[in-house]
Amino acid sequence: MNPPGPPFNFHAFLTHLWALLVSEPWPWWAAGAGIGFAALGLAWFTGARLGVTGGYAAGLSKAGLDKPQSGDWKFWFILGIPLGAFLANIGHWGWTLTYGRLDAVTFGILPLKIVWLLVSGFLVGFGARWAGGCVSGHSLMGIPQGNKMSIVVTLGFLASGIVVTNLLFTYLRIL
Repeated sequence: MNPPGPPFNFHAFLTHLWALLVSEPWPWWAAGAGIGFAALGLAWFTGARLGVTGGYAAGLSKAGLDKPQSGDWKFWFILGIPLGAFLANIGHWGWTLTYGRLDAVTFGILPLKIVWLLVSGFLVGFGARWAGGCVSGHSLMGIPQGNKMSIVVTLGFLASGIVVTNLLFTYLRIL
């Protein structure tokens, strides 16, 4: 018989798992598969659709700023996005108020950056409300369910992104 091995060290296992999950960025395919499996699991087990707009509305209703929503999971989903990003970045950041290329467009002027971000957020919110949800929800849940409006929304988002990027890079030479 073989002699027994060392006992299982649960602390060492968790330390190694934590280092494996957050020490390096995940490849695109692993992140995409994770999002896809999360959306599939949510639809399969609860019948609910994954999307940020519904979670934002649930957060507003929890704060008493919107009509009551069903399903507390949406609130926790929205809360988990920044918390998950925070946990994934532990030990990998340097705090700064710079926003990369946005500083080039706004000349590094903080009030101009704030106005730019507020107007951009308003436009994104208006577009999400007008389209009946955000692009992530339409792309992740609507297209697999065969929703024609989701296909139109996603194609419109991609087309506008291509046009705006080409305008900025080619014609305006801002970025």
